[in-house]
Amino acid sequence: MANGKSKTPPIQRLNYKKGELIVKEGDYGISIYKVIKGKVEVFTGTDNQEVRLALVGPDEIIGEMVFLYGAVEPRTASVRAVEISELEAWHPARLSTEYQQMPQTLKYIIDQILKHLIRMNKVYGSLTTKIEEEKEKESRGEPIDSKRRYYRKEIDRLCEYRPVAFIPGVRLDGLIKDISRGGMAMGISPENVASFSHVPGDEFQVSTTLPNGRKLEMTAKIVTIRKDLDPGSVLLGMAFTNLTEHNQKTLGFFLMP
Repeated sequence: MANGKSKTPPIQRLNYKKGELIVKEGDYGISIYKVIKGKVEVFTGTDNQEVRLALVGPDEIIGEMVFLYGAVEPRTASVRAVEISELEAWHPARLSTEYQQMPQTLKYIIDQILKHLIRMNKVYGSLTTKIEEEKEKESRGEPIDSKRRYYRKEIDRLCEYRPVAFIPGVRLDGLIKDISRGGMAMGISPENVASFSHVPGDEFQVSTTLPNGRKLEMTAKIVTIRKDLDPGSVLLGMAFTNLTEHNQKTLGFFLMP
């Protein structure tokens, strides 16, 4: 005889092969997933192009947006296994009771974080797509937009840098004057130039803390070198050669208007 209480759907263990689709962008699935083994990528598709938003590994969660939208909105991205993977699939009902019992202020903070994450992913995806489109134009010899290729923001942040060809104990000081998705302008002391090679093509590991408190690390090569407007300073025009996915998102969020 039924007791009138609804049963919470059990946790399911799911296995996926490399390349197998787990979530499809635009669908209305309600499951929340926890990666147990392997790795999966979160990506979005735009005009036959795929833009990776995140690479997710063990103990990380995907599909948490269903809490914000209650499964009335389509999935905002697709998820695919990049290697043999095992996931747990949770029904939202397993967590909804605990969520509803949270203090209203805490629920509000969680909702705002999720909204912010959606917005950041959309901006990151659109910027990445734009960059790829311009790279394709350049490879075909087509002119790119007459406007600045990347939006630049002035910051004046102290940084540390060292040659990619690691030399023990070498840590040089610099001042990042502006930064974009593609590179930066960095002021350095003439003593740095006298001590170590600073010519176009030289690569350096650079680390700084952005005004929003986020740490940023990247590899950049010198494109131009000239005297700065500030007396006793040299200005390096640098292009990023390696920026991890995490640092791309950190920088993209900082550059949002």
